[in-house]
Amino acid sequence: MNDVWKVDKEYLAAYTEDKNIMRKVKRSYPTFEIMATYQKEGRVCALQYRVPKAKKRAVSRLFR
Repeated sequence: MNDVWKVDKEYLAAYTEDKNIMRKVKRSYPTFEIMATYQKEGRVCALQYRVPKAKKRAVSRLFR
């Protein structure tokens, strides 16, 4: 599951449970900051990122 929503005037929030998207963000998007880490049984199952509004197009395509 992936989701993107507006946090405030400057940032968006993006949530993903997809490991491939997590890898792509870690490798290619240094401006995406981790806001929250969701764990199940001690393992990361999802991440939530804080994304600058200027990256709205990239985020919407990546988190489809």
